[in-house]
Amino acid sequence: MKRGEKGERSVRTCDVPEATIQRLPLYLEKLKLLQGIGVEDVSSRQLAESLDIKASQLRHDFHYFGGFSRPGRPYRVEKLVTALEQIIGVDTPVPTAIVGAGHLGQALANYQGLEVQGFPIRGIFDVNPKLQGLEIRGQPIRDLDELEPVCRNEGIKIGVITVPTGTAQDVANRLVAAGVRGLLNFAPTELKVPDHVSVRHERLTVGIMALSFKVKCGEQAESDALTEVAEED
Repeated sequence: MKRGEKGERSVRTCDVPEATIQRLPLYLEKLKLLQGIGVEDVSSRQLAESLDIKASQLRHDFHYFGGFSRPGRPYRVEKLVTALEQIIGVDTPVPTAIVGAGHLGQALANYQGLEVQGFPIRGIFDVNPKLQGLEIRGQPIRDLDELEPVCRNEGIKIGVITVPTGTAQDVANRLVAAGVRGLLNFAPTELKVPDHVSVRHERLTVGIMALSFKVKCGEQAESDALTEVAEED
């Protein structure tokens, strides 16, 4: 790990905890909102409280990349937005492709937020001939046979997989072979990829079930509280 002259860790390091990586986009999203309403400076406490985390945690996260400000001084919002964009890798557009143009794939392709946040869709693919040729926000749905040449020509870095479980691994293999370095997988299966490729598995049903658990616990707590009150009366 590289360190600067003052002992601060280089912004070039990738050796940071997964939890910190997950929080970086949240910081950037909040800072962009502040920037949009004209806020120029923000303290670590203010930024942390807006995200419901401890200021010490936020400062610890930022320490991996140099700290961004002197102790006791607020952060310059514009400067911090630029720094985080560079760290996350969205200071320049990250060409993205979607494989699987069913309901979920189409919804993602229609989501303008992807391009706004730096992930322009440069390819949409599906094996269904009835979908091929249709356009989503200016991008035609292409035959899967065109996957490799389009990925290479467009410099696709991230592939979004929204295909059935049985074909997800084959799609992942083809994306990797075409030079894609990151996969966002919505298929309910674990993918095997080379070490140089990163995968994030999105499990919609798992998230909903986890939410259901919290709802159930909340309802149980309310029920228990009402029972205690009734017993006291």
